[in-house]
Parts: sequence; C-alpha cells; structure tokens
Amino acid sequence: MTSVVATHAVGDMDTWLGGGETRAALFASFSSSYRIFRHAEKDRVSIVWEGVDVDKMQTMLASPEAAQSKAAHTVIDPIEVYIEVAGVG
Repeated sequence: MTSVVATHAVGDMDTWLGGGETRAALFASFSSSYRIFRHAEKDRVSIVWEGVDVDKMQTMLASPEAAQSKAAHTVIDPIEVYIEVAGVG
C-alpha cells in the first residue's frame, strides 16, 4: 500500500466541501485514510490518501459513481495524481 496525492480545481468550494460524506464512502473503497488541503487563494484542493490500493483507486476514479460525484461537487478536470515513489528520499 502506498500514499497518493490528487490535486484539482473546483467550481464552488462550498459545494465541494459539502460533499464530504460522498467522498468518504468513495475513498474508503481504496484507501485507509485521507486528508484534504485547500489552496489559500484559489478554488483548488489536494487530497492525500494513505494506504492506497492503486488498482482499486484507478477503477474507482473511472467509475460512473466517481463521474456523478465529480459533477455534483463541481470538480474541474484535470485531476493531477501523484503516486509515492518507494525507497527514494
């Protein structure tokens, strides 16, 4: 299991933040925990997932449920995904 960071813009920060329960359910399918960071000046967020099953994450991100959640919570593509490089640093 590894750590993953995803960063993306949102159309409306209040709407996005209000979708926390939906995100928690989706994220539980592939990660053990997560933390959210909000950009100080822009409508952008970063999510740090811990204990990620990368195959399950990729499947979930491509699912119809994820597409519905993105639309409902004003996620703006692209979503940049960074996967931990083990053994470096």
